[in-house]
Amino acid sequence: MKINVDASLTSSGNAGIGGVFRDCKGRFILAFGKKMVHWDISQLELRAILLVKEYVKRWMRDYKGVIVESDNINVITYIQNSLKQNKGLMDFSLVRDSLFMNDFNKTIFLHAYRKCNKVANLCATLALENSFYFDSFSFGDIPPLMANLIMKECHSFDVCN
Repeated sequence: MKINVDASLTSSGNAGIGGVFRDCKGRFILAFGKKMVHWDISQLELRAILLVKEYVKRWMRDYKGVIVESDNINVITYIQNSLKQNKGLMDFSLVRDSLFMNDFNKTIFLHAYRKCNKVANLCATLALENSFYFDSFSFGDIPPLMANLIMKECHSFDVCN
């Protein structure tokens, strides 16, 4: 499974974090967005990663692994370095306790270029207005702009891996 996350922040402190879950073939599983108030984009990106745990369903644990991507290189590097230093264990309890890593056999954190993170970026941008949740059963309720982008990214999934 692949999970892309992103955050949006306005100068007034309005913030949105969002993400999209896809299966190993790039097919849409779910998308989420959460409206917040914050002042630090890196903290928001980390929160987006931490928020993933709230959306992991029991059946998703059947996947052998998960790839989590963010376009914030600093947050990804921080997590990767923490994992390396501690042989795969997080050294700070807040993140360790919040992460979904133990739900899967293997979890990989990668930096994604913005061009391969467009749906997650749109989720974060839409969350500036309202929190939302869409899954494959509610695909018809997804705003047309997001549905088109999901379909377009699904076809180009191999290019962005």
